[in-house]
This record gives sequence, C-alpha cells and structure tokens, in this order.
Amino acid sequence: MSLLTKHVSRERTTSGWLLLAAVLLFVALAARFFAQQVYVADDLGEFHLPVRDFYARQLAAGESFDWMPSLYGGFYVAGEGQLGGYHPWHWMLYRSLPLGAAFNVELLSSYPFLFAGTYFLLRRLVGRRDAALVGATAFSFGGFALLHFIHPNAIAVVAHLPWLLWAIDVVLDESAGGADQAEPIGGIPSLALRAKMVLRASARSLAVGAIGLLTASQLLLGYPQYVWFSLLAEGGFALYLVVTRGVRIARLVGVALAVVAGILMGAIQWIPTWHLLSDSVRQTASREFANTGSLHPLNLVQLVAPYLFEKRVVGQNTHELGLYLGAVPLVLIVWLFARRTEWGKYRPLIRALLVGVIVSLLLAAGEFGGLYRIQAWLPLVSRFRFPCRAIVLVQLFLAALAAVGAAMLFAEQERNETPGGHRASKPLLILLLVSMAVALLAPLLWTDHVARPLLVWSGPALIAMGVLSVTLVKSGARAGVAILALFMAADLGVYGLSYSVWGRTADLHSYVAAIPRPPQFAGERVAAPDAPNKLRTGDRMLLAGIQRVDGYAGLEPAKQLDYADPSVLAAAGVAWQLERTGEGAPSPHEWKRISPSAPRVRLVTQSLPESELPRVGSLDWHAAVCAPEQQLPKSEPGTAIVISDRPGVMVIEVSAPARQVLATTESFDSGWTASIGGQRVPVVRVNGDFLGCAIEPGKQLVRLEFRPRAWRVGGWLAMLGLGFLTVAVSLTAANSCRPRAVGGV
Repeated sequence: MSLLTKHVSRERTTSGWLLLAAVLLFVALAARFFAQQVYVADDLGEFHLPVRDFYARQLAAGESFDWMPSLYGGFYVAGEGQLGGYHPWHWMLYRSLPLGAAFNVELLSSYPFLFAGTYFLLRRLVGRRDAALVGATAFSFGGFALLHFIHPNAIAVVAHLPWLLWAIDVVLDESAGGADQAEPIGGIPSLALRAKMVLRASARSLAVGAIGLLTASQLLLGYPQYVWFSLLAEGGFALYLVVTRGVRIARLVGVALAVVAGILMGAIQWIPTWHLLSDSVRQTASREFANTGSLHPLNLVQLVAPYLFEKRVVGQNTHELGLYLGAVPLVLIVWLFARRTEWGKYRPLIRALLVGVIVSLLLAAGEFGGLYRIQAWLPLVSRFRFPCRAIVLVQLFLAALAAVGAAMLFAEQERNETPGGHRASKPLLILLLVSMAVALLAPLLWTDHVARPLLVWSGPALIAMGVLSVTLVKSGARAGVAILALFMAADLGVYGLSYSVWGRTADLHSYVAAIPRPPQFAGERVAAPDAPNKLRTGDRMLLAGIQRVDGYAGLEPAKQLDYADPSVLAAAGVAWQLERTGEGAPSPHEWKRISPSAPRVRLVTQSLPESELPRVGSLDWHAAVCAPEQQLPKSEPGTAIVISDRPGVMVIEVSAPARQVLATTESFDSGWTASIGGQRVPVVRVNGDFLGCAIEPGKQLVRLEFRPRAWRVGGWLAMLGLGFLTVAVSLTAANSCRPRAVGGV
C-alpha cells in the first residue's frame, strides 16, 4: 500500500469515528422527540410553545397570525420576531405537522444545518475532513449551541453563519483553478478554459445568491442581535480574505450587494420589529440596560473548570454566560500554540482567528471590555442587551482554531509509522496543572459560589482526559482517535444536555392539562402582574386557552396604566388575578376574583382629557380618557354587540342616539384600522392603552382590523431586494467569465 493511500485510509477512519461522535450527540439531543415528548425548558415552554400554538391554529384556520389577542390584551406577536412566522420553513412546518412534532422539528433541524455548514467551511479552510469534523462538532454541540437550545431562533440564525462564510469564500476565491488564470493578453481562451470559466462563474453566482437568501432567512427568523453578530463575522472574514488574497473590487461589490439584497428581503420582518420596538419598553432603554449580561472576566476559568461554580458561571444566566467548549478542543488549541514554529500555511488563518477571539471576548465582556459601547451609536443595535451573547463568535473562532490544531495533530499522527511513547508535551501538562490549581484555590477564594468538591474536581479530570486522548493520537496509538472522538462527544453532551434537555421535556397533553386554571373558568381574561408580592410567570397558561392582559415577551409593549392596580385590571376586562400566597419561588399561589370588569365593547358618552388618566380605575364604564380628545354631546349610552371577534379582526354592531366613542378592551396599536360602512375612520386611544373609534348616530357595523403599514412597507422592500439580488448575481457571473490578465486587477 502506497504512503498516500495509507494516509487517505487513516483519514477516512478518523473521520468515521468523529462523524459517529457527532451523530451520537445529535441522537442524544433528539431522543426525547422519538419518545413523543416536547422540549419545554425555560423559554421553550414559557414563550415559544404558546406563541407557536397560536401560530399553528391561525394557519389551520387560514387567518392572519400578526395579532395575538391572548397576550398583553392584544400583541403584535409577528412583529416581536421570535415567532418567525414569515419564514417559509416555519410556515411549512406548522401547516403540515401537529404542534408537538412541528415544534420539535423546528428546534432540532438547526443542529445538522449548523454542523454541515461548519464542516464545509472548515474543510475549505484547513483542508482535512477529520479536522473539519472536530471543529464542526465543537461549534455545533459546544457550550453556546446546546445551552441556547432554549432560544431556538438564536440557534437557527447562527446556523446560517458558517454557510454565509463559506459562500463569501467561494465568491472571493482567487486561487488557481483555471477560470481566473488568463492566457497572454490578447489571446483567445481555449474551449477547456471557457468551460472552466463558466463553471467557476456559475459557482460564484450561486454563492452570491446564497448570501442574499441566507441573510434574508436570518432576518426572517426574528432575532436581529445574532444577525448583527453574523454581519460582524462576515465583515471580518471578508477583510481577512482581502488581506491574504488579491481580491477584485468587483467581487467585494457582489458580496456587498447580496448582503444589502438580503437585508431588504428580510424587511418584511425587521420593519414590523422596528415598529414594535418604537412602542416597547426597550425604546427608552438606558446604556446600563444594554450592558445587562456582560461577561465577567472570571468566567474565563470555565474553560478549564466548567462545573466550578454552583450555576457554572459568574452571573445569573447559565445559558447566556456559558463559555465551555469542551476539554478536547481546548487541549488542541494549546497544542497548536505550542507548535507555533510549525504553523506554515496556517499562520495567516491562525493569526486572524486569534484576533477574532480577542475582539469577540471584548464584545462579550460588555461593561468590562468597553468595546460593546460602540453599538450605542447604532440604530436598533443600541437596544440589544446581553453583550455576552458574542460568546457565539468566541466559540466559532475557538472551534476553528481547534480544527487547525486537529489538522496538525492528525498530520503528525500519520507521520508516526509505529506507536510512540504516551507522554504529554510540556504545555499540555501546564494546562493540566492550571486546572488543578483552580480546583484547589477556588474554594478558598469564592466560598459562597463554588460547587460541591466532586464537581470542582471534575474540571481537572476532564482536562486530564483531554490531554490523554490528544497524546494517544499524537503517539499513533490505534485506539487514540476513537477515545478522542467519543470522549469529546460525552463531554459536550453531558455539559449541554444536562442543562437544557435532560429532565426538561414533557408529554404535550399532560403539560397542558397541568396548567392551573381559575375556578369555574369561562374564558375570562386573567392577569399575573410582575410586581411586589405578585407572581412572575411565563405564557404557558395560554396553551390552556387563558387570555392574559399582561405576559412575557422579548419586546414588552409599553403601557400607560399600572396593571398592579386591581381597578385598572377591571378596566382592562380582567376577571381573575393570579397572586402569591407565600414567599420564595416556587411558592403557593391562588386566583383572586376581580369584579365587576369592563365589558369587551361599550359606548362611551363622556370623553376626558389625558390629564385624567390616573383616575381611569375609578371611572364609570361610559366615561373614558380619549386621545385625541373627542367632542361628545350629552346622551344616553347606546348599545354595542360583538358580531365577530377573531385575532386581528373585530366586527361590532353599534346603535347610538348621538356621537359616541366605541371602546374595547383590546390593546391599542397604531397598526389598527377602523371602518364604518366601508369608510375608513380614525382610531382612538381609549384610557391610555385600549382601542376605540368615534361613531356617529344611528345603527351601523364597525370593523376594526389590524393592518400595520410596517408589513406593507416591508413587502415592497422585499421585492426591491429581489431585484438587487438579481443584479448582484448577474454582475458576479459577468465578472467571473472575464479572464484575468496576469498581474491585473
């Protein structure tokens, strides 16, 4: 057997073990799906599942899903974004599958997509399949990816990132391959060269199209903070390619046009999000709010001690601050830097990745790093909190460094014809000693936050196992690769799945049946205000058909009234209030009856100025604060009867002896329209937070419909984006078919 054949065979064997490890990780993640359970950890059960239940019901009925009446007394849920309702993938899933199956497929599908994209990107950058599999496994199932399983939109957006980087690399590739290598100026390209040029042009054109479509897809998933991180990574990667290669300006223009086209095509989501942001509590967020969730520098010890602290992290949210990438990737990175004299062709890539790690850590550090303050000057981006979420970039760059280390390690293994000594190199021993020192000193320095001794010393044990597995591979041991692959899978799986999956799934029907309902519940509105002595709760109760006047969402709408006041709750049509009856969490709670509560619709005969808003709770149902203030003659209240009440559409029959105001308990939003007899009339803000409109004397039908202008503007911009993308693809094809003169630009 030739040396080349032997090396190819060994690489295939190594790749097989690593691919098996990744498959086992995914099977462990998806096992509860096959057991017909739904994932309900944290935000999954408290937000994502309830809003997707509403989404699925609306799709089945063939009706709009933009407005959700059961949340906040009416909420622009599509504008909030995390529903991702405009994304074709979500639309197809929730139209085709039952709720539980669709929800699980949505959550799980991001991981193979992320894994494949990272593999192809790293395969292109490091040149080895086995090394690319190491990096793909580390990034796709590392601390960030599995801890953030509870944030499905975030993982879905991130899953696009490696594909975008791969496409950018294809477009900006100036390496030899035939299509760009010109014959002497004035010469006529041969038939073979023309064919190569056409193939290369097609590949680049498809890559440009992919950049536009992937960017649009990210935005349609409705988590713009991770789109921002993605754009930062794309810009940095393009800069790296410009510095290390001779890239034509026209190629960069093609990439830029594709990104702009994708942003425009995604406007059907981000324009509504912008609309909702302007009416949310986050609109007035301070700089302190933006720095909420900064990554404290002490969290760096997680790299060698993932279970050191009681919550695994220094801070409140384990899933937001988790930095652990696994013992094997860390050992590979240390091993890589111990051999910096052997970097060779990898040197520019390693340096760029190191810069990326440092910059990303400074971004994630927020108030501790300072770099995150730059975003305060940018629209929309300045409203993002949890700068620690830039950990996603830290882990991407670290995974890529681990892939380079693996490439060098496997190459060294292939050079060892016979197994050598199983002795770890000095830097790896130093890494092990550092982890042991942390385990020894931490209980003395941070006595209040350190975990049990067994968990504390699991850090050195994991690092020791990582050092052993890498050393076995380096020495050429037969079982070395199998040990490395399976240990890496077990390490990552236990760390991530123990937090977000294991013990945190449920049978959907049992999960809904266990939701506490008010006694003798008949579909009335409820409230669980987040205030002193009140019960903070998510939206799980919506699955039981309960309608809330408050709620839980990323973009909480700004309200003018105090919903901790029972009289205000009555004015909002609330019949039941959920209250704590004990201290601590979880604590006992009970339903309290609120009576009488405002009717769903009524006619107001007295319009008060906005200065009277603090008195809303004491007002008669036929008096209200109206904005703009209405001129209403004295008259007896007319009648208002609901003919139809569907999400985003209300039809009311009114009969009044004089001009009056139709008031509802539906939340006000500027996207609402009102029409009487087919004629548009202005909407009125009633009692600060509710929807209404003025009506004239007589009997008539009033139609209230949620038709936000933001959606229509987004639709037009999306059409414009398609045009931009067509231009970008055409320019790229034309430029790629033109031979490049030697030494030319």
